[in-house]
Amino acid sequence: MTLKELVHVASNKENFTGLKHYAEFCRAWLDFIATPGNLQAEIVSRNETQYRFLQFRDDGSFNVTRPLNYNLL
Repeated sequence: MTLKELVHVASNKENFTGLKHYAEFCRAWLDFIATPGNLQAEIVSRNETQYRFLQFRDDGSFNVTRPLNYNLL
């Protein structure tokens, strides 16, 4: 799934009517970030190394995510 497709799915609240839908989306997100070439960079927090920021490529306008706790992820 592409970033554009992930955003499209996440934008529609009707795609999340049950726990199964959240799990499916989470799997698609994890597959996306694990695929080489989908991200511009992964930034590790200096003070709290379990927190990371993901930077998208030009298809995501080089935006950076909010901090992700990799101990939970």
